[in-house]
Amino acid sequence: MKRSVGRPTVAVLAAGGLATVAMMLSPAIAAAGPMELAAPLLESDCSFAQVDAALHAKAPQLASMLDANPTQKAELQRKFDQPVEKRRADLQQAINENPDAVRQAENDPRTAQLRETIQAVANSCHNY
Repeated sequence: MKRSVGRPTVAVLAAGGLATVAMMLSPAIAAAGPMELAAPLLESDCSFAQVDAALHAKAPQLASMLDANPTQKAELQRKFDQPVEKRRADLQQAINENPDAVRQAENDPRTAQLRETIQAVANSCHNY
């Protein structure tokens, strides 16, 4: 069974950063250019704890949704602790496995807000 990008599944936690949190919780992340959208955190050298703290500060609703899914959060942390190239490869695999969800999300109006959130978390994670 294929996993949907819009559902809280381990497959969509592949990138290991806020982008995957958002992907898990919202199909907007899968809009055109998901790698570019995820790049600020895919390439971040912040620890998962720093990203999580920044997420709580910058996007508390999204953080609370992640906190409500401890299994996915643990998997996200495991993925986030991987090297950048592995994060990218895992995200690409999740995108490739979910083409229907990616297509459905292309026109989601939440994409711009999500892009801003990802950038804000990436920009501030070093403060935590």
